[in-house]
Amino acid sequence: MSLATMPMPSMAELSASLPPLSAMPSSMCSSTYGKHLTLRISDLEPPDALDSENDVRDFLKELVHHIGMRVLAGPLVGYEDGEPEKRGTSGVVILYESHAAIHTYPELGQLFLDVFSCKEFSVQDVHDILHRHYGSYRVMEENVQDRGIHWGPDVIAESHNWATAR
Repeated sequence: MSLATMPMPSMAELSASLPPLSAMPSSMCSSTYGKHLTLRISDLEPPDALDSENDVRDFLKELVHHIGMRVLAGPLVGYEDGEPEKRGTSGVVILYESHAAIHTYPELGQLFLDVFSCKEFSVQDVHDILHRHYGSYRVMEENVQDRGIHWGPDVIAESHNWATAR
């Protein structure tokens, strides 16, 4: 049977096939794979730094360094011109631990920031870098989610356990 014709188990079947966390070796005892932080920041003054590819690139480099991550590729930064409320600078850096991305809206004095990592990081450290780089601001949205529920830190072992349980 080819991979394309193999029946895919439902999420309930997959969850039922996983051993309980208490049965996993202590080296794999993590209830999640990583942390995902998303922020919407507003009231940034002055918005000039939001309008510069170099400033956004510098912010991403400083952020990654400050939260203890390692750069795999990037940062890649680009500028979108257009209607004032939609134009801005976007950047992404691919990390060994996952990624960080930013989208700025200078005319609105706002930005969106997304940081996901399988390595623990401090949300407060992210805010510290935001304050250092952009000054005062207001948090409009802040979400922190645990991602990869029931994944241990050893992805290869998890993949093997999943395949064996099928």
